[in-house]
Amino acid sequence: MPTAEAVGLTLQLVAATYRSPEAPLQADIASGALQEALDALAAHAGVAAPTVGAPDWALVQSSYVDLFVSSVRRIVAPPYVGFALDGELLGPSVDTLKAFLAHHGVEIAAGWHDLPDHVAAVAEAGALLAEAGRDDAARVLLARFLSPWFHRYAPEVVAADDSGFYGPLTEFLGSLVNEVAREDAS
Repeated sequence: MPTAEAVGLTLQLVAATYRSPEAPLQADIASGALQEALDALAAHAGVAAPTVGAPDWALVQSSYVDLFVSSVRRIVAPPYVGFALDGELLGPSVDTLKAFLAHHGVEIAAGWHDLPDHVAAVAEAGALLAEAGRDDAARVLLARFLSPWFHRYAPEVVAADDSGFYGPLTEFLGSLVNEVAREDAS
């Protein structure tokens, strides 16, 4: 069973990976902080960590848009957990998510400009729960909301990623998220 620390770190990495790639992520890559976190989780799980290296930042940014936002082909992985669960934006699972978060004392900031079930926002809420010592709630959030997104979209992200960044991270983080979900189901 992943430790509370590993669950919290997984949630932090999911939040950092799937929010729009801007200066904080670039700084975490350049400083080696992202690689250190991946290595720590990999050691805990007994698997190899993906190597982030120094990716082409412009390619990371364009791949993010192509995979998750807008594409001439099709959006490979809409970054909304509700879409993975319901097949639609703002479906019934969004209300369930909001109720779950409210029950656990997590509010969606008034200044949040994306849909409330964005993968990064959900992971950030889970990281807040983990930091507050609400490990069971963080695990349930991972299992109930994030795991279905990874289950549905990870293979497609891995296959369509042109940057060499999102594919390996999605495969790695998805395996960690799904491990928590399997344990939660048993």
